[in-house]
Amino acid sequence: MYNVNNPSNWSWSKAFDEMAKTVNQAELTQQCINHVLNYTGEANGVFMSLSKNQQDDVYEILDQII
Repeated sequence: MYNVNNPSNWSWSKAFDEMAKTVNQAELTQQCINHVLNYTGEANGVFMSLSKNQQDDVYEILDQII
């Protein structure tokens, strides 16, 4: 059955638009994590030192913001 929302039925334009939106959201998420957790530019910033549950909490909060 044909479904307009199925990615295999998207035009190239829509597919690229969706990809750009996903990349933009990923970049915003990373910037927010860096800003909120006072990232110093080190390889292992504050986010990496958080427990898995704390990391999930940060993502949940950022998902609500973004």
